[in-house]
Amino acid sequence: MTTTWILVANASNARLFANRGCNKGLELLEELEHPDSRKKGIDLVTDDRGRQQQSAAPSKGRPGATASRPAMEPSTGPKEVEAQQFAQELCERMNQGRTQKAYDRLVLIAPPHFLGLLRETLDHNTASLVMDSLNKDYTKLAEKDLTETLGGILCP
Repeated sequence: MTTTWILVANASNARLFANRGCNKGLELLEELEHPDSRKKGIDLVTDDRGRQQQSAAPSKGRPGATASRPAMEPSTGPKEVEAQQFAQELCERMNQGRTQKAYDRLVLIAPPHFLGLLRETLDHNTASLVMDSLNKDYTKLAEKDLTETLGGILCP
């Protein structure tokens, strides 16, 4: 019997289901949340961005004067960092399931950007078990509707 895990996720919520064969439905294994992904970016930053001093061109008797530069932008925004952390957490769970031989195939369902984060983060061995992926946010879709939507994937 082939077991397929289905991860339905976005940057703040995820549901992990198992399917144990064609027309067997879905079994909810666990729900995961990452509440920090729902916060506003300003609420995720604890310190003011740094400022860097730079030498200014000497002008009118002010040799060696310095001027403040505008605030330095972080290379990755705080909301993106939270999304990356949640993707990492989910991928660790998928990797753990693979090493425990809990599933044979994997289906990933997430909005396009978060799906990309998941794909980047999965290790090679786990990524090789991905049989299909959908770039949709189905986190709020009822289990019955999700089962119908996945019918063609789970029962080709």
